[in-house]
Amino acid sequence: MTATATRLGGPAVGAAATTPLAPASAVGALLERGLDQAARLPADALAVIALPAPRAPAAGLWHVDVDADAVLWEPRDDDEAIAGVGTAAEVVATGDDRFARAAADGAAVLARAVAIGDGPAARLFGGLAFVAGGGRDGFGDAWFTWPRWRYTRRGGAAWLSLTVSPAQARERARWHAEHRAAVTALTTALPSPRARVRASHEAPAASWLAYVDEIRAAIDDGEVRKVVAARTRELELAEAADPAAVLIALGLRHPDCTRFGVRRRRVALVGASPERLIRRRGHAIDAEALAGSIARRGDDDELRARLLASAKDRDEHELVVRAIAGTLAPRCAELIVPAVPTVRALRHVLHLHTPIRGTLRGDDHVLALAGALHPTPAVGGTPTAAAIARIAAREPDRGWYAAPVGWFDGDGDGELAVAIRAGVLAGATARLHAGAGIVRDSDARAELAETEVKLRALTGALGLDGGHGDGDDRAGDGERGGGAGR
Repeated sequence: MTATATRLGGPAVGAAATTPLAPASAVGALLERGLDQAARLPADALAVIALPAPRAPAAGLWHVDVDADAVLWEPRDDDEAIAGVGTAAEVVATGDDRFARAAADGAAVLARAVAIGDGPAARLFGGLAFVAGGGRDGFGDAWFTWPRWRYTRRGGAAWLSLTVSPAQARERARWHAEHRAAVTALTTALPSPRARVRASHEAPAASWLAYVDEIRAAIDDGEVRKVVAARTRELELAEAADPAAVLIALGLRHPDCTRFGVRRRRVALVGASPERLIRRRGHAIDAEALAGSIARRGDDDELRARLLASAKDRDEHELVVRAIAGTLAPRCAELIVPAVPTVRALRHVLHLHTPIRGTLRGDDHVLALAGALHPTPAVGGTPTAAAIARIAAREPDRGWYAAPVGWFDGDGDGELAVAIRAGVLAGATARLHAGAGIVRDSDARAELAETEVKLRALTGALGLDGGHGDGDDRAGDGERGGGAGR
């Protein structure tokens, strides 16, 4: 595939931010000249005008308009942070073919991009439901947005990009006012979350323990080999949670995970995922198996040794490795799969981890790869159909929990993480999810304790204390930020 966006010359509208940043009047002049060029483009074009911007926490951009759709993407292993607010264009897909339809419709939308000056390339951001027809909370089966305003921080540079049609480019006063509001939102500090819980609702522990026992019985009967059982906890808070502030807190607490946020109609899915589903850069792809875990407590060296020596965890991990490798191998000229996992340390959990890298034979779109992989045994189970049927019979609709979230561009490149260590924030309600992979040798009470540890990623970011609090500050903070697991 080749990039379809057009780039115009002319004024350096997208010049990288430097220190000190250009005066507001100079940036305003760049915006004005960019709007002049955009107004002269063909009617169906979408002009991307990139302006220098201050380095700031990306999530602050969400405060430009708290009623607008918004996205955030901060990868764990790349010096990049992206936030978007408002919608210049969107892609909606439903049904079992939602991955393919989103890729095709997204390519058509991105082909309309015309970059004015130098700046980050156009991307669509969003995600998909765990299963077709399961897009609760208004997120839908598949939704990707091209943000009206996009903030990108990369290395020492930062940009604010505005996307407009030629007709919209004539609304000069509107865009100048929104630009000023965007800069103000980015540079205004947000208070750390300090939520208070009025009430907590979830299924009784005995019910979830029985669910695990049912899965183990099904394994003994040969119906399944693994099922990932998830718990849901709904919290009534004393006041509405601020998703932007929660995302910033996730970044500070979990810099070793990918932070993601999707807000639609004032409902936000936020999380810090340790698990990459797939990333494509040209013909180079990488994925990972992350399954088998132990809570961090005491001596990490001893815990690492225990995890690596655990037959139960190694078998669970190997199911995921084989599934991912088996899916990717036919599409690759080369696939590198280490024979032995390593241990990845997160704030609350140690995970068995196997990185998987390959070189594609063809031009598979990142969404095509994601659709082939999802759901891996790390979030669903195996065999897939039987595991998903058991999940559907016993759990409420997962919505976008444990599903792919991320971005793609006009070349078919992109990255999707697995939406775990996640929660949905809607006003003063927070719905949190955590799961555990159940195999033959799983102990139901140990798995229950594991899910409790995993819930700390969100309860900690919300600033809760007491029974639902974090209680573990072993990890240091950092400028970029990230989370923990399933």
